[in-house]
Amino acid sequence: MSFVIGISGASGIILSYLLIEKLTAAGERVSIVMTRDASLTAQQELGSDFATAERIVSQLPPSSQQRVEIFHIHDFMAPIASGSHQTKGMVIVPCSMATMAAVSMGLSDNVLRRAADVTIKEGRKLVVVPREAPFNSIHLENMLKLSKCGVSIFPPIPAWYAHPKTLREAEEYLVNRILDQLGVNVPYQRWGSSSE
Repeated sequence: MSFVIGISGASGIILSYLLIEKLTAAGERVSIVMTRDASLTAQQELGSDFATAERIVSQLPPSSQQRVEIFHIHDFMAPIASGSHQTKGMVIVPCSMATMAAVSMGLSDNVLRRAADVTIKEGRKLVVVPREAPFNSIHLENMLKLSKCGVSIFPPIPAWYAHPKTLREAEEYLVNRILDQLGVNVPYQRWGSSSE
């Protein structure tokens, strides 16, 4: 079984890459589905080496690449679009407000949204990492609807108490907290911790 990673067109594509990197390094299998807008955002934020799901995976070590499967956004024959296909859960990272709205309404018009709908209906773990600021009432209502369905809403808010010294440290910390939500144990540094 794999974890499904949905990458939608919001800022913060690095979080999806780091999550895929850490899951595969931990020996987990990953299924990826990426929207067209996510590809555009990835190219703007990270450059052409990350502009597609294939290119994102190519940045991983060869042993990790073997643990990744990529599905096209409109391939409704993809196994992740069916509830009978068992998965360990799903993360939408980053999650655009358009994707959030669609998932909260049960609109399954692409494979990412369908996989999220399947995850909810089958009672599996879904973590949504919304990227927007400030949230308006519509955004908050959509998050509340999903929360009532058991979805974990995880805005990527930095943990200043961890005393990150770089943006990458803050990103790593956020991704490790997402892994905590999935129940995946990956050792990580808590910067500035008194237990160091």
